[in-house]
Amino acid sequence: MRVEKTRYIPPNYHPLLQDPALGLEVHGSEVNGKWYAIAYSGKRTKSHWHYSFKTKERLDASIADLVNGIKASKDLKARLKAERLQPHDVKVGEVFRCSWGYDQTNVDFFEVVAVGNSTIDIRPIAQMSEETGFMAGQCAPKVGVYIGETMRKRVSMLGGSPSVKIYEFANAYRMKPIATVGDKPVFSSSYFSYYA
Repeated sequence: MRVEKTRYIPPNYHPLLQDPALGLEVHGSEVNGKWYAIAYSGKRTKSHWHYSFKTKERLDASIADLVNGIKASKDLKARLKAERLQPHDVKVGEVFRCSWGYDQTNVDFFEVVAVGNSTIDIRPIAQMSEETGFMAGQCAPKVGVYIGETMRKRVSMLGGSPSVKIYEFANAYRMKPIATVGDKPVFSSSYFSYYA
């Protein structure tokens, strides 16, 4: 049987502030000239703080700081969401690079094969490495040489540059070509490492 968690509010406390727009509740009590208060926000069952205050002014200042912090957090989340959902400028043929790993650095390349309003279709592409003239530990994308199936990914514009989530733990970011030879883009090499 699952026990439902509830907010702890001492029996002698009464509401000092309730702001449904912020999901903020502050309960407290004055005992012998000293104030005691507990604050919650959102759906949290763990309090932001449960303090004693020498004066009502200090309590009010702590409540004001909490309100300002919650408002700033909500504003930041809204701004980041709006930035992330901006229209993207990705074009068919562009290349994305995903670098990931813990004990070694793996690099995967993806070519954009179709573009939608908020999504792109990408396919994994091969990479050129030591066998094709690169230094050990360096690789670059082999545009047009597909090694996997098409995947549809939602584009995030967070930071002003497009990215897509490839794995739960890694994103791919657009690569800019350093030159064009004929009609093929040329990309700078990327570092990778592996165990022998």
